[in-house]
Amino acid sequence: MPEFCTCGAALVPEARFCHKCGRPVREEPVLAEPEILGPEVPVEPRPPARPEIGFHNRVAVRTGLLVAVLALILTSIPISPWLPLLGMLAAGALSVYLYNRRTGEALSVRAGLRMGWMTGVFGFVLSMGLMTIAMVLISAQGEAFRRALSQESGLSPEMVERILEILRSPAELLLSLAMGFLAFSVAAAAGGALGARIFGKQ
Repeated sequence: MPEFCTCGAALVPEARFCHKCGRPVREEPVLAEPEILGPEVPVEPRPPARPEIGFHNRVAVRTGLLVAVLALILTSIPISPWLPLLGMLAAGALSVYLYNRRTGEALSVRAGLRMGWMTGVFGFVLSMGLMTIAMVLISAQGEAFRRALSQESGLSPEMVERILEILRSPAELLLSLAMGFLAFSVAAAAGGALGARIFGKQ
C-alpha cells in the first residue's frame, strides 16, 4: 500500500480512501452477488413403466390362458377341419381385446403379435395335454376308443385310422406336433396383430 496519495497527502495506514481528496488508494475485491434462486419447481413422478407382453406379465399370461381354454373348447366342435386355425386366429384377436379392457393399454401391432403368439402357445400346450390323455385311452381301450372317436368326432373312418397311425408312429407324431405348434402359434399371432390393429384405434 502506498504511503502518499497522488495529491501529496500522507495516507493513514490501512486507509481505503485518501482523507484529503477522497480518492480510493487500494482496489477492493469485487464480491459476486448471490444468485437469487426462484421457487423450486416440483418434479412430477414418472408413471411406472408397464410391463412388456411376455410370460413375466401376469395379466398377459392370465388373459392368454383364459382365451386359449375358450378357443380349445369351441374348436373341439366337429364342424370343419379349418375350425381350429380360424379359432386360434380369433383367439389371438380376442386376447388383445381382453388385455386392452383389463389394463386400459392399447397394444401396438408388435405387442399384439406377441400376445397372440402366447395365446397360441397356451392353446398348443393344452391340446397336447388332451392328446396325451387320448393316447393313454387308445392304449388302454383300443377298439372301443376307435369306435367312440369315429362316432363322436364326425370324422370318416379313414381319417380316424390316419389319426391313429400318426399317434402310433413317433416320427409322424413329432412332425405333426411341430406342424401343429407352427399352425397354432402363427394363426394366433396373426390374430393378435390384427386385433391390435383394430382395437388399438378405439
